[in-house]
Formats: sequence, structure tokens, C-alpha cells
Amino acid sequence: MRADASVTDLAERFHMTLTGMKKHIGILERAELVTTEKVGRVRTCRLGSRRLEEESAWIENYRQMWAARFDALDTVIEELKRKEQRDGRKKRE
Repeated sequence: MRADASVTDLAERFHMTLTGMKKHIGILERAELVTTEKVGRVRTCRLGSRRLEEESAWIENYRQMWAARFDALDTVIEELKRKEQRDGRKKRE
């Protein structure tokens, strides 16, 4: 993200084949998340004009919803544990 990078450099960095990286970059390019430029034999990638603001907002909305649901689930589990401990003590007495 800090600088332009060649497809070869990216493939090495992410331990991917050159063919696999080209496929990934093609998808990112169609989504306008990256742009590429070929100079001689080297294809260089840079961030595209489109950013992930919409996607980030969508993800954050669902993250908050699931966090609230998991918090509620934690509360239910803690209540069940307390009840189980109370009921367990009553049976022993």
C-alpha cells in the first residue's frame, strides 16, 4: 500500500505463483481497487481510485450487530452457569 509494486514482487511477498497473483490482481483491477501499468516486461500495480469505504461501513455495521449478539449470549451463558452452580449446591445439601 505504501508504494507501487510489480506483480512478481507481490507474488513473492505473498508466497504465490505468478499466475495466481495475476488472477488476484485481475479481480482487484476489475473492482477498481488497483490499477496496473506495463512497462517493458514489468507490470506494476498501484492502488486504484476506488477505496473500500462502502465495504468498510457495511462490515462495521455487521461487526457491531454480531458483537452485541455475542455479548447477549455471554450474559445468557453466565446466567446458566450461576443457576447450575446454585442448583448443584441444593442437590448436595
